[in-house]
Amino acid sequence: MNKKIKKWIVSFVGIVLSIMLILSTIAYSIDPFFQFRTKDDSYMLSGWFVSSGLIKNYDYDMLILGSSMTQNFDMDVIREELKVNPLHIGLGGINSREIGELIGLAYETGNAEKFFVGVDMSIFTTDTNESRIPSYLLKDDMLSKFRYLLSYEVWFRYIPVDIAFMMLDGLGVELPIKFEYSKSIDKLEDWSLDYSFGEEIVLANYIGGKYAVSNVNTDDLYSRMVKNIDNFIANFDFEKGEHVFFFPPYSSLYWCNAQEQGYFDMYMQAKEYFVNNVSEYDVKVYDFQYAELTTNLDNYRDTSHYSSEVNDWMVKCFASQEYIVTKENLDMNKEILTTNTNAFRKKYAKLFE
Repeated sequence: MNKKIKKWIVSFVGIVLSIMLILSTIAYSIDPFFQFRTKDDSYMLSGWFVSSGLIKNYDYDMLILGSSMTQNFDMDVIREELKVNPLHIGLGGINSREIGELIGLAYETGNAEKFFVGVDMSIFTTDTNESRIPSYLLKDDMLSKFRYLLSYEVWFRYIPVDIAFMMLDGLGVELPIKFEYSKSIDKLEDWSLDYSFGEEIVLANYIGGKYAVSNVNTDDLYSRMVKNIDNFIANFDFEKGEHVFFFPPYSSLYWCNAQEQGYFDMYMQAKEYFVNNVSEYDVKVYDFQYAELTTNLDNYRDTSHYSSEVNDWMVKCFASQEYIVTKENLDMNKEILTTNTNAFRKKYAKLFE
């Protein structure tokens, strides 16, 4: 090989490796997804990217995991009521596979002694084979770490934002409270500042089709949900700590819509199947869906999402162990939920004409 060409190739490789080393060092120092450490000076946290790093490296003994129904939990209320050091991972639209990946990672890490998992029955209606959590963030091998340090997400989506906010902080610029929320691990994915709540808002959104609940394919629905519930439960190692499942308190309008679409009874049957099966283990299950507050639309922004005050109420129920559902009281809870739903339908009859 020509000596000049060989020298050029060596120089080129050296430059590329040097650039990769510099970029990796910067990414390691900033570590926007907490893959090496957690810190208090990060910016614009995204749950889909930081959740695995938090599970690996945050100081916690209780993990709260769920969908947007869990995103507004107040960690200070949880600390006060439950006497724990919590980590909250709430990801909007999280599916059963993603829950399984994160709970498995938590088991490997071994930090948590308690696991509180929100259960949305909708995650059992479809077969889920895809995960939105980058696989390299779930692993700890050197290749995955290196891929993280040079990833597109790190360099083009988050490091520029982190640097910009560092500069604004350095200049003493006071940002709106929403940006403070986006920096807080305790407030990860909290959306309470983004919406207003109340009966008029919920009804207007419902009539206008805004935030409408996705249509559910009712063909063979129950058997499909049973299969997915079995797969979901298989993700858990109930010997690894205390496990608590809870059904979020959707509004009565949500259940009226379920009646309209023809899957109300199948959801009830699937919930019964879930409770009966996890009851074989040493777990607690809370069912907030028949609570009286679900009939009051002032607590909601749409058919299912509720205010942070409802989250606080749920935590107090965890502390007092109210609304625990068992094989023995399943039928009673279902009857109350059905009664609430029918009374709500009568009150707002014009909605369903």
